[in-house]
Amino acid sequence: MSHLRRLIADEGFAVSILAAVAAATILAFGFDATADVVASMLIVGVVTALAETKLRSGKKS
Repeated sequence: MSHLRRLIADEGFAVSILAAVAAATILAFGFDATADVVASMLIVGVVTALAETKLRSGKKS
């Protein structure tokens, strides 16, 4: 549980998630995208943020 808390508290993770949400919002409201496209964008953003965090934590060791 503490590992999950550290992951969420990581600044890079939070910024990546915020960028994914911003991009999905622009697609949803700016380009009138369908719910499938917006959901896919959010999922890809979360997976990318997790991968980035995992790769960064591996380089610090």
